[in-house]
Amino acid sequence: MKKENGALTDVIDELKKASQGADHVQVGHLIDALDYRGYGPALAALPLMELTPIGGIPGFPTLLALTLAILVIRLLLGYEHFWAPDWLRRRTLDSGRVIKSVEWLKPISQRIDAKLHKRFSVFAGAAGRRAACFVILGLLLTVPPLEVVPFATSGPMIVIATFGLGLLYCDGLLMLLGFIGAGVALAGGMWGLLASGGS
Repeated sequence: MKKENGALTDVIDELKKASQGADHVQVGHLIDALDYRGYGPALAALPLMELTPIGGIPGFPTLLALTLAILVIRLLLGYEHFWAPDWLRRRTLDSGRVIKSVEWLKPISQRIDAKLHKRFSVFAGAAGRRAACFVILGLLLTVPPLEVVPFATSGPMIVIATFGLGLLYCDGLLMLLGFIGAGVALAGGMWGLLASGGS
């Protein structure tokens, strides 16, 4: 009997499916592939893309940050469905690179699915979600300037993925870790910018 995938692995599979069939995939197609699954899966899976080989493409972290910012603002405003402006939806990525990236992520997502579950759900409720949205927006503002520092954009994206996983699994412990990680990521980003500016 085939083993059922977990929540995050299903999202990774959706991104792979949306990227197949052509040489390039539009950002809009990737957004649409996640729309019906909700904000938690999108905020869990999309930031992890920055940690894959595709994250090394110049400008990709900023494009990803902009996409995530739009989704988070809509979550704050209470919209059920995703949206992005046409100029962003039409942006394309190499399908082969996207597929390789999600294949790289799949074993990681399977391990995450096996470990995470509902805990301390009070911290993953409406108040925690709203507070997380403001923190995520603050982290996303740091991404464009951090692109000048090698690997520096990974810190904010890991924290955002932590929040997304907390929402996806209603895991309040992960939400708390996200708030702690946000402070560490912001401090580390400031240090990196100061160090690169002084060199």
